[in-house]
Amino acid sequence: MKFENEIALVLQSRQPTSNLVNVVEVLGYTQDQFQQAFEVALEMDNQNLAKLLYSNFNAQKIIVEFTLLALNKPH
Repeated sequence: MKFENEIALVLQSRQPTSNLVNVVEVLGYTQDQFQQAFEVALEMDNQNLAKLLYSNFNAQKIIVEFTLLALNKPH
C-alpha cells in the first residue's frame, strides 16, 4: 500500500478531543515536502480514511478530518 507508514502515523496522531489533524505537522515535514504530505492526505481520502478539508502551501497546512472508517480502524 502506498504511504502505509505515513498513513499509520497520521492515524495514530488522532486526539480524543478532535478528529482534525494537520498532516504536515504530524509527519514533521518541511515546506519542501509539502507535495508528499498532500499526496499522503489524498491517499487517505482515496481509502476513505479521511476527508481533505483544507490545504494551504504558505501556511504549511493540510487539514484532514478522520472518517468513521479511520476511527474504527485498529492501530
